Amino acid sequence: MAEQSERALIVEVRARSVTAFEDLMKSYEGLVYRTCFGYTRNRDYALDVTQEVFVKVYEKIASFRGSGSFKGWLLRITHNESLNWIRSRARHGEHDELTTANSPDLEARQENDLSQQESRDLIGTALLHLNPRQRKALTLRYFERMSISKISSLLECSEGTTKNILFRSLRKLRDQLVPHWRET
Repeated sequence: MAEQSERALIVEVRARSVTAFEDLMKSYEGLVYRTCFGYTRNRDYALDVTQEVFVKVYEKIASFRGSGSFKGWLLRITHNESLNWIRSRARHGEHDELTTANSPDLEARQENDLSQQESRDLIGTALLHLNPRQRKALTLRYFERMSISKISSLLECSEGTTKNILFRSLRKLRDQLVPHWRET
């Protein structure tokens, strides 16, 4: 989307134009969904979090100052809402219910699903121990598959600094996760 038309849409959304909000939402729904899916690893949960993100954007659009990019502001909200979702699930000890069916390999699939969910939970918890800048860099690089140059632009730092942030973040995650995976 061209920056001028995006800014015009933002002005209209601030005036509570639902049509303008829908246009803005359509432009970014794929990006927001993919980012949410990177955190939730579940289609339904990602859709729920995506919906929460756009509700928050609609409520908070007046706080967007325009000094940075709208995309960066939107991604910040997306990451925060995704982390809120992870925290909420961890707080409530929620796990996906296992379905029963008459399949001979159901138990193996359930064990694999449970193992994958536990791994996602561990990674999600480990991500919470990173500072917001590290979390954002890792998510953009490994869940969104963005280039170093795009990430450095969003983080407003040099490519060298971005690489350093990614290196330190991965090392910190590894230090937190390796002891858990050695136990299993």
